[in-house]
Amino acid sequence: NANPLAAFFRAPGLHVKLPTGGAFLPENEFDPTLAHDLPVYPMRAADELLLKSPDALMSGHAIIGLIKSCVPGIRDPKKISTPDLDVLLLAIRAATFGDTMELEVECPECEQENSFTCSLGAIMSTVTSVPHENPVRMTDDVVVYVRPYTLEIATRVALATFEEARKIQGAEDLPSEERTKIVNECYDNLNRLNMRALASSIVKVVVPGSVVSNPNHIAEFIGNTDRNWIEKIEDRLKAVNAMGIDKTVAAQCAACEHEWKAAIEFNPSTFFAKSS
Repeated sequence: NANPLAAFFRAPGLHVKLPTGGAFLPENEFDPTLAHDLPVYPMRAADELLLKSPDALMSGHAIIGLIKSCVPGIRDPKKISTPDLDVLLLAIRAATFGDTMELEVECPECEQENSFTCSLGAIMSTVTSVPHENPVRMTDDVVVYVRPYTLEIATRVALATFEEARKIQGAEDLPSEERTKIVNECYDNLNRLNMRALASSIVKVVVPGSVVSNPNHIAEFIGNTDRNWIEKIEDRLKAVNAMGIDKTVAAQCAACEHEWKAAIEFNPSTFFAKSS
């Protein structure tokens, strides 16, 4: 039987195009409209409650649930690229609370707290396309192709960094030798995780006579290559992850009139607060 309340269900608040165009999503997990954009729905009360759970935020469960609820065209949010995620979070915020958002920022010149509003639509208008191929030429014979981090990889790195930092902090009162051992183990763990994240973000490596896309071969390559090559890949990956949208707004201090570009904090625990 049809639900007589169906006419009052939430409707899409706006439509957005992804900076990557969905290029890095499996085809069966990306369902755009004929205009190749995605309908974005306002948050439900259940979504807002989930965003208030520290454990759900830390594990990434809250953001995954939010994307599933508000952007059903993304079937597996864990695989969404981080430049796309920034745009979707802005769109969900705008669909739920409207175009304006209040920001609280400290002046870098005089340290005065400033409050002003910005337009989410204006920020989303800065979206630029992320190239579908991002080559890093190592030599004339070796070219590495990278892609942006996925939400899953970014969450794993952030969670592991938090956990290892907590271990280091907890070891502060231990004897020097024991503390040094724990600190070294934590840094080794982070280094291994970062190398796995780096390998996971390599699409392929082109060498004479072969195109290597086997994840195991790529991971072995990353674990055994020159540090200069790793830095070169990391630099390109950092640039690719920062693409998609300008996450700064023009600000002027009310006290000293200093002008600067204020960064928008995408902290989900505060970003979706109605008063923010």
